[in-house]
Amino acid sequence: MSADHQNAAEARVDRGRSALDLDACVLRHVSRLSRAVVAAYDPALARHGLTGHQFNLMTTLRRMGPMSVGDLASALGMDPSGVPRAIRPLVEAGFVSTQSGEDRRRRMLEVTEAGAARLQEAHAAWETVQKELVGGIGSETWGDLMDAMRGLRKAAAGCSTRKPV
Repeated sequence: MSADHQNAAEARVDRGRSALDLDACVLRHVSRLSRAVVAAYDPALARHGLTGHQFNLMTTLRRMGPMSVGDLASALGMDPSGVPRAIRPLVEAGFVSTQSGEDRRRRMLEVTEAGAARLQEAHAAWETVQKELVGGIGSETWGDLMDAMRGLRKAAAGCSTRKPV
């Protein structure tokens, strides 16, 4: 561990706690945050037959255009093996289509017209929750948090546990 990383790990965080205090565990706080945010979006989107995760997946696919399972997984920060299970109900509902790519082993995903219509219907529900959450912390704080989360994702991607031995 470099001296900078060690100093950062020993830095005082969270109102006087060490970064190595279990109450300051990144996994614990991010997991709790994720559950709280999902619990805010899911009921609003359920009225439109979607979960928050499905809305996020379809929105990403709609904004970025047709893409492979691997590319979608990368864009969402998911393991590619979880994408088929995540898209199955969306394919069954007719919201996402799958087609073989140039390489038959590569599946291409695309939001269908019905999926685009469903996203449009659900947008107001998403917007209501989005406004409440951002309003609850302030837009400047939300901008700072997005920057901090990008940094945390980068740190997690470079974590020694993710590198081959």
